[in-house]
Amino acid sequence: MDEQTLNRRQLLGGMMATGAAAMVGGLAARDANAQQAPDMGAAQPPQITDVKDKVAFITGGSSGIGLGLARVFHEAGMKVVMGYYSDLHIGDALKHFPENDPRLFPIRHDVLDREGWERTADEIEKKFGPLNILVNNAGVGLQASAATGTYKDWEWGLGVNLWGPIYGIHTFVPRMLASGQGSQIVTTTSTSGILPGSGAGIYTVSKIAAVGLMEELRHELRETNIGTTCFIPGLTTTNIGQSESYRPDDLKNDEPPAAAPGARRAGGGAPRPRPPQDDVGPYGMRPQDPVTVGRVVLDAILHNDLYVVLQPEYRAGVKARADALLDSMTPVKPLPDRLYGGNVYRTPIYVQEIEHRKATQVRDIAGI
Repeated sequence: MDEQTLNRRQLLGGMMATGAAAMVGGLAARDANAQQAPDMGAAQPPQITDVKDKVAFITGGSSGIGLGLARVFHEAGMKVVMGYYSDLHIGDALKHFPENDPRLFPIRHDVLDREGWERTADEIEKKFGPLNILVNNAGVGLQASAATGTYKDWEWGLGVNLWGPIYGIHTFVPRMLASGQGSQIVTTTSTSGILPGSGAGIYTVSKIAAVGLMEELRHELRETNIGTTCFIPGLTTTNIGQSESYRPDDLKNDEPPAAAPGARRAGGGAPRPRPPQDDVGPYGMRPQDPVTVGRVVLDAILHNDLYVVLQPEYRAGVKARADALLDSMTPVKPLPDRLYGGNVYRTPIYVQEIEHRKATQVRDIAGI
């Protein structure tokens, strides 16, 4: 080996060692900083501690998770408004309730109809008075990829899954603030909202955006009478697979979109086997029953939980995603200390939620 080559290898080796040391130092600093979070005060307290006679509006309330929520809320003594888009499921849904029940109000509602939101809000207030709980639950499970989906796919997917909740928030936040009553806004997102990889790219983007929407809403409303909950279900018994049958004519594709390049199942392998269904209890069932899901969400409202993540088996994947972000924040060269002295947390809600969940980790939820 000539001297020039040897020197070059020694130089590169030294650079790599220095870089590795810097990375380790950066990671150590990151971990140390994470352990030294300042006291940011208590999380926003529960805004609703007794749900009897409270008014709840659930979009997409005639089937699946929405129906499960409606049944649990009604069982708990609430006045329940079930928003439904078509007559396809509402007849069967109503069989779960007493006939002509005065605490039940089914109402046809299209979450894409911006002006229709105000009309629906007026009808709810005329029927039951001010709304206490808004559940932005309506969603569509389109399978189009982010790479090859059409503009119509994007407009429909983001329209229902993101703009629907935006319209609901825009409509009801002013009304809730004006009422002064304890209130809660819940938005149904998805495991895809915290862990991409399903292959349904447009759906994933819409759900990630919905998670961010609820996080920002918690930050903005944490000192008001409105609590906020980001509901993150996993595999649940629903009709979301029939979503295409509800697509408006003006948003239907002329021909199926092309397959995404390299599209495959998440993880590239066979689906994981489901656990035995005889010894896991309702919480461990896969898919989960919508009524089980509803019971956990009701408990979250009573605790004003920021997040409800119903399938903790994805914890490893979410941790990997978070660690990938954190490990990408190792500085390529040392930064002055003054840069770490600013508002590096930006919002107290995450530190507050960690402490809140530690303090309320043990839950006794009936039927779970």
